[in-house]
Amino acid sequence: MSRLHSGASQLQQNSSSLVSGAQSVASGSTQVNNGVQTLNTRMKALQTQMQQLQQGLTSANAGLSRVSTGTNTVNDYLKEMQKSYLGDTFYMPKASVKSPSFTPSLDAFMSKDRKITQITFILNSDPSTTKSANRIRTITRDVNAKLKDSSLNNAKFAIGGQSSQTADLQKTANGDFLRTVVIMLVGIGIALMFVTRSLVQALTIIGTLIVTYFGALQITRWLSSYLLFQNMLTWNTPFFSFIMLVALGVDYSIFLMMRYRDDASAITDVRLRITNSATIIGTVVISAAIILGGTFAALIPSNVLTLIQVAITVIIGLVILVITLPIIMSAMVKWTYPYVNDKMYQKAMTSKKEQPNRRSSKPKTRTENHSNQ
Repeated sequence: MSRLHSGASQLQQNSSSLVSGAQSVASGSTQVNNGVQTLNTRMKALQTQMQQLQQGLTSANAGLSRVSTGTNTVNDYLKEMQKSYLGDTFYMPKASVKSPSFTPSLDAFMSKDRKITQITFILNSDPSTTKSANRIRTITRDVNAKLKDSSLNNAKFAIGGQSSQTADLQKTANGDFLRTVVIMLVGIGIALMFVTRSLVQALTIIGTLIVTYFGALQITRWLSSYLLFQNMLTWNTPFFSFIMLVALGVDYSIFLMMRYRDDASAITDVRLRITNSATIIGTVVISAAIILGGTFAALIPSNVLTLIQVAITVIIGLVILVITLPIIMSAMVKWTYPYVNDKMYQKAMTSKKEQPNRRSSKPKTRTENHSNQ
């Protein structure tokens, strides 16, 4: 009983603690219930947001599909635009142009006021060749055409460098060459008309010189291709070759026609006269051609392509002139003076043929007399 009384006392003492703990549990249950309700409310809100997110992702996927389609369309357009002149246009935003990283590039190629610029072209060919000079001319035409269609249509530009100097020199030389040809041919034609006293003969000599010049140039080009492995003549070879050949050819023509005029009183028949003149002057012309040919041949070992080609052209031209000039001038003299005493000509030719026969008959008579003796 004492133990029971003691336990009842302890139970009574702990019942207050138990009541207090039950009250705490009840209070905690209320808090848990409130938390569960709050969590339930937030889960519903999260579910609603997830649905909205799903709808947004669906819209974004559709938008990306449209962007992909638009990108393909833009790519197709840009590929087609690359084939036009707009494909060569480079665009930079203003922010990039004025950025500190790009400013040093502008300073390197433009002036401080940004009104003068320099663009460098590096060709993959020899800058001193005709190919590079032709490329410079093409670039010049393209720049002119493009500037006219841009906001820089009033801008001035110039091209420099070795290739540009070669192109300018060729242009100047070609212009000088044309003026030289006109002046020389007109002056030579007037001089030949005074010497030959015939317009046809003067034109014939000039025509012979021009044909000889072009023929010698063509043959020189063939020889340069096979012997020198150069498919083209240098730009100044035609200029110097023309001066040399025309000067030498005119001298030979004047020698021939002056001799023809000097024999007018001694030989009345023009055919005999031109034949005699060609026979006498031919020796002088051939000798002079050999000497001049040897002189120009001394330029061939110089290893300078222009000198080699000029020497070959002059030598070939001299050979052509020595062969063709007497033949053509003899034919043109007969055509210029068609009224010839054919009986006198036949009589002179007959007497010329009989002279060797008479000379050969005398030794035969002497031989016969000697045998008779």
